[in-house]
Amino acid sequence: MSSLSILHLLLLLLALHAPQAKGLPVVTSRTPYSMLMKEIMDDLKKITPSPEGSLNSDEKNFLTKESLLQANLKVFMTFATDTFGNDSKIMKNLKEFQPVLPTATPTEDPIFIENKNLGDFRMKLEEYLVIIRNYLKSKNIWFS
Repeated sequence: MSSLSILHLLLLLLALHAPQAKGLPVVTSRTPYSMLMKEIMDDLKKITPSPEGSLNSDEKNFLTKESLLQANLKVFMTFATDTFGNDSKIMKNLKEFQPVLPTATPTEDPIFIENKNLGDFRMKLEEYLVIIRNYLKSKNIWFS
């Protein structure tokens, strides 16, 4: 066998064993997502009232749908920008999740946050962060 044929065979074998991306973004750095979430939660506790009540089943359903993860993040980012400013730690930390969430085109409207209602924002964002944590862990993207 010629060395060229052997080289082709080796390349074929390597290609068969290479990990597949499966449509997920390539993560080049180890972002400490748990730390980002903790910082968001700490800031929420400092600047927003404790939420009253709990989410209804429809709201939980909207937050858990994988096809809405990116759209819901945009809703939270818009609220955070409008309320706290584009340079707030909450906003900066939320932006860090954009590259690792699926970019599926949603077929439904994302979550709704009552206008200027910090308690509603906090309650829904706290639940959303739990869902994001579970999603990242299920995709082996979670880094402590």
